[in-house]
Amino acid sequence: MSSAAKVHALSKAVADIPLQPASIDIWDKKYRLKAKDGRVIDETIDDTYRRVAYALAEVEPEDKRAEWAEKFLYALRRGAIPAGRITSNAGAWEHKPATSTINCTVSGTIGDSMNDILEKVHEAGLTLKAGCGIGYEFSTLRPRGAYVSGAGAYTSGPL
Repeated sequence: MSSAAKVHALSKAVADIPLQPASIDIWDKKYRLKAKDGRVIDETIDDTYRRVAYALAEVEPEDKRAEWAEKFLYALRRGAIPAGRITSNAGAWEHKPATSTINCTVSGTIGDSMNDILEKVHEAGLTLKAGCGIGYEFSTLRPRGAYVSGAGAYTSGPL
């Protein structure tokens, strides 16, 4: 069997596996599009796939969008599931205008001062509000046990 035939057989097998009740519950609570008043927009998981596929295709040249939407839909129906923020927010701007499809962001460099730390906490709050995750790199902060002369104390470290 050729590798293309194996991929086709595997994708068909994945498409034939029924969803478990837990999977449907997670889809309903995290990824199914609902209006502000709670009205269901995505009636089925396939409606979610269609919403995402057509939103992803929007970046393609206009004469290619339908073709790419169908390719994306084919992939989604066979198990190619994008990151959570994409599944939740792509094509949902009418109902969730302040959200993002960016799944994870990385904070800017954190300066070793209380003002800069608090500024990064504020930025994190805005990032989390938009439904994104955030990562930090703490090597710029003093390690545990470093003396802080202004406070007259030793740090507990960044973590």
